[in-house]
Amino acid sequence: MEAMKAILVALGTFAMVAAGACGAAPAPAAGITIVLHEADAGKTVNARGGDTIRISLADSYPVPGSSLVWTVSSSPASVLEPGAVTRSPQVRSGPGRTDTYTADFQAASAGQAVLEAKGATTCEAMAKQSCPDRQFTITVVVTR
Repeated sequence: MEAMKAILVALGTFAMVAAGACGAAPAPAAGITIVLHEADAGKTVNARGGDTIRISLADSYPVPGSSLVWTVSSSPASVLEPGAVTRSPQVRSGPGRTDTYTADFQAASAGQAVLEAKGATTCEAMAKQSCPDRQFTITVVVTR
């Protein structure tokens, strides 16, 4: 029985060495998608290499001439690489309509990154101080 175990270990080791010699790399682990929202502002989130960090925010158009439109960036980009950015189509039915802004980031390397969300406002009928821009951050710690 011990001889059989030793043979199996030797075969497994040989297979790994042979694969390395042929240039084969182990398949990367499939990551998960972690979805974040404005309610996660100020939080620290843990992720693993290969995970997708998706931030989903509501652009809003509460009354004619006013809006809140989001953008999100990551620093450093070497830890969280920017990916796809989408906005759902606007519903052109008058005040109160919203879009969904979605930005994906790929956890590329171990480290810590900060997602910075900036909400630019317009308010034609009011002074800018009555509708200030909004912003928040979420810290993402990536491990391998």
